[in-house]
Amino acid sequence: MEMNFVLPTRLVTGRDCVIKNASLLAEYGKKCIIVTGKSSAKKSGALDDMTKALDLVGIEWCVFDGIEQNPSYASCKKASLLAIDFGAQFVVGIGGGSPLDAAKAVAVLATDGKMDEKTMYSSVWERKPLPIVCVGTTAGTGSEVTPVSVITNSSGMKKSFRAITTFPLLSFGDAKYTMSLSRSFTRSTAIDALCHCVESYFNRTANELSRCFAVRGVQILCEMLAKTATDDTLSYEDREKLYCASIYGGLAISVTGTAFPHAFGYFLTENHDLAHGNACGAYLPEFIEYNAANAKELCDSFFASVGVSKKELCALVVENLPEKQVSCGVRLSKEQIDELLPRYENNASLKKCYGTADAALAKKILSKLFLA
Repeated sequence: MEMNFVLPTRLVTGRDCVIKNASLLAEYGKKCIIVTGKSSAKKSGALDDMTKALDLVGIEWCVFDGIEQNPSYASCKKASLLAIDFGAQFVVGIGGGSPLDAAKAVAVLATDGKMDEKTMYSSVWERKPLPIVCVGTTAGTGSEVTPVSVITNSSGMKKSFRAITTFPLLSFGDAKYTMSLSRSFTRSTAIDALCHCVESYFNRTANELSRCFAVRGVQILCEMLAKTATDDTLSYEDREKLYCASIYGGLAISVTGTAFPHAFGYFLTENHDLAHGNACGAYLPEFIEYNAANAKELCDSFFASVGVSKKELCALVVENLPEKQVSCGVRLSKEQIDELLPRYENNASLKKCYGTADAALAKKILSKLFLA
């Protein structure tokens, strides 16, 4: 058995964990920049808790709240210049995947005010990124426990970078911050977490430990997606379960990365304004069927472990997607599909799939799901 698992992140969870563990923040410096979106950090109460915690231990702070959904390099650069001007010694990201990924980019860019986009994506930097602290306000991203940052480049395409130094050093998880999420957003983020677990399990780079994380995440998510499909109200305990599953998904992909549902899903968020989780979830039934054909023994083991059938899992995904259909209402022409194919040539995520996942497979699946 071979395993290679690294997790430099200290993860602290539970009700009021930010205030209760304020002293931990003092390890990272006397000044910080808080990176957030426009409203979620405030609405959830996470920003208020964090600023109180920072005040308790005498840390000066400033806030950059200009991070958009699918954060851009331009926004991250702007935040990094504020961090430099303020003299920030560490970065606090508060929010879902977008602010947390942006915080990692800011931590990199703030070490060199002249750093360009190409250098940021290279994952090779002259200086070590600033320490990163994360506070999650959704249950889906798992970014609290991964080194990955997905940032939209100047051409409008999502690209990622990762390094051992972009793992958060400290992450807080309090399910109360997810209580204000809408039903549609809760569904989408839960599907994102499910994609992380399933894509990681059926990954050539997976190991026994990462698959344990993935299986436990799927078990929890199957229970909760059955509830979100029919119920508008979730208790604090339900929210805790969803957050826990999100962390399991993050731990799994910290080892493996993702596979073709994420790779194929990016254009749906870039060009069709589809929420990230829904964009990836649209491909999850196809991914499951693909692995049933290309990794049958592994597939049989997976479904025996998670305790649901292939049909049941696919149905849970579809029941939680917009319009309850895998196309999510998106239609594409043959020409539009062909224009997308170059991005799937020599794609790193596709190479991690069993069988032969390539541009030809992309054309087949995109045509099946979206061809007008």
